[in-house]
Amino acid sequence: MSETTAELMSFFETGELDTDCFTQYANLVFQSARNHERFAELLGEYEQRVGRGEGDALHLGVGYLILGRFQQAAEWLEKAANNKYRHYWAAQAATAHHDFEAAIASYRKAASAGWDAFEIDMRCAELYLRSGDEAAAAKLVRAHQRDGADRADWYYVRGLVVEREGDRAGAIDLYEKALTLDPDHVPTMFRAAWLYDLRGDDEQAIELYKRLALQPRAHVNALMNLAVIYEDIGRYDDAITCLQRVLVAYPNHTRARLFLKDVESSRKMVIDDAIEKRVESRNRLLATPISEFELSVRARNCLKKMNIQTLGDLLKLTEQELLAYKNFGETSLDEINQLLAKRGLRLGQRPEDIDPAALAPAPPEPARVAVPPGAEALLSKPVFELELSVRARRCLQRLNIETVGELIQRTEAELLAARNFGVTSLNEIKARLKELGLTLAPKS
Repeated sequence: MSETTAELMSFFETGELDTDCFTQYANLVFQSARNHERFAELLGEYEQRVGRGEGDALHLGVGYLILGRFQQAAEWLEKAANNKYRHYWAAQAATAHHDFEAAIASYRKAASAGWDAFEIDMRCAELYLRSGDEAAAAKLVRAHQRDGADRADWYYVRGLVVEREGDRAGAIDLYEKALTLDPDHVPTMFRAAWLYDLRGDDEQAIELYKRLALQPRAHVNALMNLAVIYEDIGRYDDAITCLQRVLVAYPNHTRARLFLKDVESSRKMVIDDAIEKRVESRNRLLATPISEFELSVRARNCLKKMNIQTLGDLLKLTEQELLAYKNFGETSLDEINQLLAKRGLRLGQRPEDIDPAALAPAPPEPARVAVPPGAEALLSKPVFELELSVRARRCLQRLNIETVGELIQRTEAELLAARNFGVTSLNEIKARLKELGLTLAPKS
């Protein structure tokens, strides 16, 4: 028997199944894919022992909770002995199923059986927030203002309340205080990182996401969000590493699998989009017909006789080559030089030295989109207030779309043309706009 297997087996002999114990074994289980697989095997064997009356349902329920098998965890915890551990971990399983009412009831039973009352109130406050009862959450936070002043949990939950009220700057201040008291407070690190990311502080967001990712049992959403940032800045290998860690723990995580395929495709791309667009723009510029320029009849006729039809044809020639042509004089040469100089061009100029923006037409004015009466104030609403996913929000940042008014001037095709912007993000944005009674611009 290996040392790791023996350590995993010791879980079933543990007497105190508190949060420290849970964290210790969960970190060990998620340390590697092999540990995860071995612990699942041990749980299966232990379940057979429980069936023979040789084990207890509590360890089995908490074990399945460690693996994230919440339904099995809830079923076995229901059969466990009536004590504080059963009720606390049953609340965790109910929370995973979004049964917040049952979770709060179980937490209250855990407190009555001897679990730390402060921790129970903080967990219940979180659940009140998730169920939409901000008043109940705020009341619990206020009740612990004195005894919670030196505990990270209190600042974290108070930050959640303030964030729900719309004061994100105030929430960040509270999260930073929580991290001062406990630098490794996982939920605080994630919320702070998410808010930093939301307001564009990538460096601070990455720092916290990386700290979360370094833990053996990394926060799945932290790894997903960090992967989005890494992909956005071109660090594809780092993004892939984050997503692979998610899939080690949760092999059937659909979103991680799809995202991994996207990132791997991006890494294989060898064409630089910026260079490609520059080349295309320059080629369009060189193909501009001479007839579009204001030239005298004499100069135009000379160029026509020389079979010079486009701007590219003209720029290939030098002054000497033009002057050598019959009836082409200094006056016509000066006229052409002045015309080119106004656009930052010159005769004999190499294509790679040409600024493609030299003759680029001015961008057309965006089409006006009909706005429902009384909804004009929505146009100045920042897009970050739409509560979009990280990926959709960062795509809008790349397009320099900061307000709802700017967003609704874009068509579906324009959004889908942006790098990493897919149909999922498009549908998400359309749904948010529909809630406001708005739509994207129609096809041009």
